[in-house]
Amino acid sequence: MTYHRSKPGFGPLEAILILSTLLLVISAGFTYWSINQAKQRDQIRIANLKIIQSAINQYFNQYREFPAGDHDVGNWDLGYRNASDQRFIAPLVEKGFLPANFAADPISKYDENKGIDYTFRYQVYQDDGQYCPRGQGQFYVLGIRDLETDSGGLNNKASQFTGSGFLCKNRNWQDEFDYVVGAFANPIKK
Repeated sequence: MTYHRSKPGFGPLEAILILSTLLLVISAGFTYWSINQAKQRDQIRIANLKIIQSAINQYFNQYREFPAGDHDVGNWDLGYRNASDQRFIAPLVEKGFLPANFAADPISKYDENKGIDYTFRYQVYQDDGQYCPRGQGQFYVLGIRDLETDSGGLNNKASQFTGSGFLCKNRNWQDEFDYVVGAFANPIKK
């Protein structure tokens, strides 16, 4: 009787199973890494929005009015639409409240056709009663239309990012932005 010893190594079926498992692990790792990178970019966006908010408040404290924005789309000043767009709330840069090369968005993507809008938006409203009750003075709204990891607006689901929200009786900006802040010149004291 002759015994045949099998040669060491893997057969084709074992090799396919090992490669499939390896590709699955790599794919899962890449997905996790991509999601983590998107969260980090969103955290940078929000931290930079808070820097801009602080600069607006400093400007207001010095000049007793909110800085005017460009009217890029409607009355909104859109900032950081691409890597070369550094003109956002120009008076903040001109008066030294923000550096001229402040890059608020890590990837600066804006593509209206594809629905990508990581832009920052800013608008100053007058005390005309259209959206908010009169008597609080002018106010501003500053927001990020889309975050990579928190789409759908903060009103629609719980957010991983806290500190967002601005609404008035006749308009809720939380429905329009994934992250939004604002302030009145003369807030009503409760």
